[in-house]
Amino acid sequence: MDFEGEGDRTFNQDEVYQVVKESVDTVLTNASYLHAKVPQWQSMIVESILKRLATLNKPFKFVVTSMISQNTGGATHTAHTCFWDAETDGFAKYRFDNPTLVCLTTVYGMGI
Repeated sequence: MDFEGEGDRTFNQDEVYQVVKESVDTVLTNASYLHAKVPQWQSMIVESILKRLATLNKPFKFVVTSMISQNTGGATHTAHTCFWDAETDGFAKYRFDNPTLVCLTTVYGMGI
C-alpha cells in the first residue's frame, strides 16, 4: 500500500478531534432530543467521520462510536481500555451537549 505522508505513522489526535467535532456539530447544532431521531443522527455522524477520515489517506483502521442520550442533568461517564501500540495508535473523543441532549463520540485509530 502507498500512503501519503507514510513517514508519519503516529495517530494525530488533534486532526481527528477536528474531524469529529465538525461532523458532530454539523448534525446536532440545532437538534432537540427526539428518541426516534437518535439512530439517524448516530448514522449520519459515524458515516461523516469515516468518510472524512478516509480522505486523509492515513495508514490506520478506524473504529467510531457515538452515543446520544437525553440530557436530564445527570452525569455521564465513560471509560476506555485498549491494548495497542502506544507509539502509533490512539483515540480522540468529543462531547457535545445542549439543554436537551448529550453526545459522546470516540474514534479509535490503529496503525496498519
